[in-house]
Amino acid sequence: MLDSEKTREQLLAELAAARRRIARLEARATAPDSDCTPTNVTADFYLSILDDAPALIWRAGPDAKCDWFNATWLAFTGRAMHQEIGDGWAQGVHPGDFDRCLETYLRAFSAREFFEMEYRLRHASGQYRWILDIGCPFLEPGGSFGGYIGYCYDITQRKKDERFRLDVERIIRHDIKTPLHSLKTLTQLLFADVKDPELAPLLPTLYRAINNVINLVDSTDKVMQLEHGRYVPPATPLDLATVVRRAVDSLTPLAGAAAVALIADIPPADRHCRPCAATGDEVLLETLFANCLKNAIEASPPGAQVRLSCHCAGNTGRVDIHNQGAIPEAIRPTFFDKYVTMGKAHGTGLGTYSARLIARAHGGDIIFTTSPEAGTTVAVRLPLAAAEASPGSARDTAAP
Repeated sequence: MLDSEKTREQLLAELAAARRRIARLEARATAPDSDCTPTNVTADFYLSILDDAPALIWRAGPDAKCDWFNATWLAFTGRAMHQEIGDGWAQGVHPGDFDRCLETYLRAFSAREFFEMEYRLRHASGQYRWILDIGCPFLEPGGSFGGYIGYCYDITQRKKDERFRLDVERIIRHDIKTPLHSLKTLTQLLFADVKDPELAPLLPTLYRAINNVINLVDSTDKVMQLEHGRYVPPATPLDLATVVRRAVDSLTPLAGAAAVALIADIPPADRHCRPCAATGDEVLLETLFANCLKNAIEASPPGAQVRLSCHCAGNTGRVDIHNQGAIPEAIRPTFFDKYVTMGKAHGTGLGTYSARLIARAHGGDIIFTTSPEAGTTVAVRLPLAAAEASPGSARDTAAP
């Protein structure tokens, strides 16, 4: 298998195996019965076994300057050792990645912490190729800090595959929206003058369902941008309670079909109640609450209850969603991770993952508590805008 075809987990496993092998060699070399003496046992003793490794490998001393590169690295860059040592290697880093790359490297080096980063490195052909660089500190045989050793893998093909997939998904989302908007317009035209007492009350639900699908397509693209740090929610004023209420309305049919009682405690839409004033992306926030509600409903057996409460206290909006089931113990530590799911025939493991992405992008967070006795409560906390008294509210307060 080529390095470019390996998963991140496989590459990390290879790194761990290489580190264990080095540790065994170091231990053998420094053992009391070893025939190696302190004068011939240095950090250089293992370089010969790494020189022809398939990974691009570098080493830096305690001063953060690179002092060695293996033959695979030199063949990849087409440069000689004397050109790469010191800071020479940095000449091959793409200008668009240089600052981020250097900052990550120096920050980790200062803290003597493991790091990994992706950047583009100039190939011997003159083209830039994507590199996954995994660096870790090492100790000299005597126990003192020796510097860093790094293992790099060419992930260009993986990046191309990922970009192709993202482009295809973006095209599909774009193409889906056109017929959805046409469906919305056609529905409004066909049922504009409906007077049937049984059909008329269903129309708002139909319109809302079409809007929800359109919003879902939009939110999917935004969540992907959030994941890659390319989308910042706007500071658009909104009423958190209204957003939660729309999410409840959109999931009420699903709860009914599952014979689950959906009970919501939300501040009323009343001019005498201070709105839960927040800022952000309404579509994303509605998606957050809809995903949490959907999970709670799907985790509930027929006849069970799902309870939602929305309260605004001080500078925090609090939304709790409770269902009577317990999260399987096996997935509790990774409940909000991507693709984590259990017990759902069509579960993707993306709902809670995107919910936490959205909450954190808005300056909040999402946690859960769960047990067989108490059930599960998913708690969303979001910051609220500072309360500002309007002239009307001031007059109401001063009135006798």
